[in-house]
Amino acid sequence: LSLVFQGRMLTDRRVRTLKRLAWTWSCLNVLLALAVYNRLFIYIEFNGLTRMRIVGLFGISTVVVGFAMVVWKIARGHSFAWLVHRQLVSLAIAVYLFALTPVDSIWVRFNVGRILAGDLPPAVQLSVHPIGPEGLLQLAPLLECDDVTIREGVRAMLAEHHEQLGMTEKTRRELGWTSWQLADQMAFESLDAERRTWEQYSNPQVRKQTRKRFDEYTYQWY
Repeated sequence: LSLVFQGRMLTDRRVRTLKRLAWTWSCLNVLLALAVYNRLFIYIEFNGLTRMRIVGLFGISTVVVGFAMVVWKIARGHSFAWLVHRQLVSLAIAVYLFALTPVDSIWVRFNVGRILAGDLPPAVQLSVHPIGPEGLLQLAPLLECDDVTIREGVRAMLAEHHEQLGMTEKTRRELGWTSWQLADQMAFESLDAERRTWEQYSNPQVRKQTRKRFDEYTYQWY
């Protein structure tokens, strides 16, 4: 679209008609972007937030900004090089903002809030998706969840992560300070302080059975 509006085309007597077609097509693209947003929010409403749904929100927002720049280029008569430069800058900013965003913390906290409010389907995301250290710190409120299967499943999950993080911390101490990770240490210390709440799941067999019940129970909302 942006390649059309340059050079001799800008002085053609039919350019007004072409621009009207371009604006119509642009409006259709805006509707398409809104439809994608709507679809993402339907998924989120149905069974919660995930890491990839956050990526989707960043992605479609970047596309919308890039398309807005196409429209701005046509309206202001900027060059194609101007457009490519601005779009690459927009992409770089989006990647930078995503890198700074505590994604795991956001999607886990969101789903935990929904579950505690009585909306249980987001529990499936806790079951099927890997959770990073910052996300684990958001699971503590579910230790008091009214739903027994979810509450015990989360306890078994935390017991499993506590064991894994303990092994990781031991390995890193042997390797030295170059392997140290603040997020892992904070998660391990937080879980270690609450280990009494899942002491019965220190047995791997009991933990496996409880996780299986949790996974099967939440799969109904997959």
